[in-house]
Amino acid sequence: MNLGENVKISLLAVVAALLIANPLFVRSTYAWAAASASSLPPDWDARIPLPKGATLVGSTQPSKGVVYSAEFTAPGDYQELVDFYEKEIPKAGFTLGPKVAVPARKVYNRSFSKEKVLDSVVIAPSQNDPAKFSIHITYTPLGKKS
Repeated sequence: MNLGENVKISLLAVVAALLIANPLFVRSTYAWAAASASSLPPDWDARIPLPKGATLVGSTQPSKGVVYSAEFTAPGDYQELVDFYEKEIPKAGFTLGPKVAVPARKVYNRSFSKEKVLDSVVIAPSQNDPAKFSIHITYTPLGKKS
């Protein structure tokens, strides 16, 4: 393995650890019934783009701190969703940060920032529906900076 592969593997491990640890530090407000994208999580940053057909399936609010998260599902092709975020995040005024993409596993993680706020999006196959993808977004609401 070269250094670049080690960095990618390390970043993917960090993302996985954060996703696993997330329920330990937040109060969950999962909506078990399917909600449309117009039904957004608390304090949602409307600047963050969502692909057509995205459906909110759950969200978390921090018990401490300012980082919220939202879980959506969306139909579509992996590469189309990646291309959507690669194009729409900068178009929304955010600066793209580091990216980890493993096309063979259909996993993508991109951090992005604006005004000293760091957000991220993770795309992975849906565990409940093989025709959809899970889109996990961590975000800091407007006006709530750490």
